Amino acid sequence: MKTIAAKTDRPAIITDETLISLVLSGQDSAYTILVKRYDRLLHSVLQSYLPDYEARQEVIQDTFLRAFRALPNFRGDCKFSTWLSKIARSQAISRLRMKRYNAWTSIEGTLSDWEADLQTNEVALEKKESSQLLRIAVSQLDSNDAKALELFYFYEQSLEEIGALTGWSISNIKTRLFRARQRLHTSLLKDGLQAECFA
Repeated sequence: MKTIAAKTDRPAIITDETLISLVLSGQDSAYTILVKRYDRLLHSVLQSYLPDYEARQEVIQDTFLRAFRALPNFRGDCKFSTWLSKIARSQAISRLRMKRYNAWTSIEGTLSDWEADLQTNEVALEKKESSQLLRIAVSQLDSNDAKALELFYFYEQSLEEIGALTGWSISNIKTRLFRARQRLHTSLLKDGLQAECFA
């Protein structure tokens, strides 16, 4: 009867301490083993902080990167897995704080934008209403007075240019402008509009 020999050729598990020594001696491939070894543990540690898989994966990558950089300072006071978990939790908390800050900043920015838009819209509405009232007031003037006013203020024509366009004398234009300003001023004040520019 044959006896079955117990299998003893199973590969020995390399300890974390050995892998860390190998990494510190320049064998980066040893760190890949550590990453594979603790990836699932970190997912479990971060589950309560970050339910989203993609978010956890990003934090885990950051954790391994930070741990790799800080590995020369790892004194072995605690297990490597404990040290790694602490880094992961710290990264997760930082991420959550940043997310809350960004969310608040976004809300503040949105409110600020809304207020600016509201003010802009109010100003635009006021200008539109004022413009309509101004046109109504101008339309109630004598047609020649209204023409003189429009050419002088709206089209910014000089007295000489208005004279060339209309055939009126300079003194006639000045009289029309003075009369139109007075009537327009009175009309605008009745409607509650500022009329200083025409006074």
